Amino acid sequence: MSSSDTLAFLAIGALLGAAGQGVRAIVGLKKERDAAPPGKSWREWFNGTELTVSFLLGAIAGIIAAISQYEPNVQLTKSMLTGFAGAGYAGADFIGGVLQKWLPRT
Repeated sequence: MSSSDTLAFLAIGALLGAAGQGVRAIVGLKKERDAAPPGKSWREWFNGTELTVSFLLGAIAGIIAAISQYEPNVQLTKSMLTGFAGAGYAGADFIGGVLQKWLPRT
């Protein structure tokens, strides 16, 4: 694999990881909206920064999954792509938990 192929492989991991986290975020936003008191606008309960960080953590989890599957002549499979998305779905919570434990609170 050339360096551009390797970069593309990692980019696929990042995009699918972010997409997996996006699925989880949609479910979370639906729950938040349902739990919001009547008459409360979305601006009062929606946090765009938190959503952005969530997508970034999903992308990082997807990249980590891609790195774990990388070998010189790797061929993408459906299960591998699904795994990248699954890593974004589940891995973002893990990464977020680790960061909250190790980084100082402000």
